Amino acid sequence: MVTRNTNWTVYISYGPEATEVVRYSSGVQRTASTQTSSWWLAPADLMLATVTVGITIIRVLLSRSPKAVESPGLVVLDVSYTLDQVRGRELEAAMTARSCSGLFSHVWSVHPMVGADGSTSDTGPLRISELSASHTVIEARLSSSKKWNRMPLSGFAFSQSQLLGELCRLVKSGQVSAVRVGDPYYVGLLGYLVSRCGRIPLTLRIGADYDDAYKKTGKPVHPRLLRSRRLEKRIEHFVLTRSVLTVAPSVAYESFAVANGARPETCVIVPFGGLLHPSHFDEPSGRPCVRGELGVEQQPLLVSVMRLEPVKHAADLLEVVEVVRRELPAVVCVIVGDGSQREEMLDQVEARRLSGSVFLVGNKDQSWISSLLADADVVVAPMMGRALVEAALSATPIVAYDVDWHGELILSEENGVLVPFGDQKAMASAVLRILADPVRAVEYGDRARKIVLETMSGKAVDQVERDAWLRVLPRTEPEDQSPGNHNSGGGAG
Repeated sequence: MVTRNTNWTVYISYGPEATEVVRYSSGVQRTASTQTSSWWLAPADLMLATVTVGITIIRVLLSRSPKAVESPGLVVLDVSYTLDQVRGRELEAAMTARSCSGLFSHVWSVHPMVGADGSTSDTGPLRISELSASHTVIEARLSSSKKWNRMPLSGFAFSQSQLLGELCRLVKSGQVSAVRVGDPYYVGLLGYLVSRCGRIPLTLRIGADYDDAYKKTGKPVHPRLLRSRRLEKRIEHFVLTRSVLTVAPSVAYESFAVANGARPETCVIVPFGGLLHPSHFDEPSGRPCVRGELGVEQQPLLVSVMRLEPVKHAADLLEVVEVVRRELPAVVCVIVGDGSQREEMLDQVEARRLSGSVFLVGNKDQSWISSLLADADVVVAPMMGRALVEAALSATPIVAYDVDWHGELILSEENGVLVPFGDQKAMASAVLRILADPVRAVEYGDRARKIVLETMSGKAVDQVERDAWLRVLPRTEPEDQSPGNHNSGGGAG
């Protein structure tokens, strides 16, 4: 049995041992060792895993009340990036923003399934690292030891049990005043157990409209981990109804949360601005040029930044480029990001004879991305989240599908162009219009940057989030600090 989804890849096989290696032409390599076992061990593996999970949950729910909270600490459960990925992509700002400029004296960022995406080993002991003096990163892998290769379900259950034990000891020590989770599914359930153990509030950050994504892709958020959208919906409702604070970066995501069980009075919009690397706020004209290293000094340059996944509609860009190239043969499109569709898109680039026009450059650090966005002539956005804000800050004109939250930032024909979702020809036409009208392009870009600077600066975002937290944690504000005395840069990272 092979378990995959757009974010995680979990290999559980009963049969001959194997290793899968995926090498991308960009140099990206993923290795996923197949956890194996004899077929006759499968029932025993399932039974042991079930017993382990059951005992763990019972122990958490029946644990004694902890001591009173002594300091304002925060535990964040999220599977977006490992610590190595955070450092490699310069995403530290998004993690350190979780302290809300010192509102929380210490933050523990927890990744419960390192290696599940195949980017690194999925076996190893619990890893505890210090991102800074006030920020600890705890990472658990799919299995704590290779001895569980023959019983992978049990190995996973024991690894998660060990993690929960560590987190429960932490919250019962009085150092933690809240738990926040990055989605209302698997980490939502883990967060609920940790909050119950510590008798502390469960909070949630919604990072997408998962219902809309399902309508467009037909796939659950975690297709194999939780098996079905129906099961996900039950878990989603369970977690959302128990969250005392639900943070969303946009109206669209907040609406999703309310429609699925979150109480409106517990919801607050905290824009993306606090999650961005500082280089995106630099003046675009002062950013280093990277066109030279790409070999596209004089050519019309389109750029997109996204995960290469069906939910992002990244493959639509190939049709867009093909249409644009009919009028502008010299056009080049650079796509930054990685994902499960990479090989498929590379094959399509070859089949469409776009090898000299489309470049998939993989993941890049934030400083490089900010420079590329400023170098671009047009940013093309089939579906972007935080990257749409980064694009706006580059003062480069944006052409985007009218989908998800895009219309909250892009006002069509005022600070960019919105086209109907899935209409690649309309997107290509809008790109050609902007390339043919440099004056309008500058106006769109400048207006988009101005809007973001006014509404999503670190200071503005920090104040919104602090106010939200203080509604839930009225006694966690350090006595010698006040909102006005903090540096900017907060956020819901």
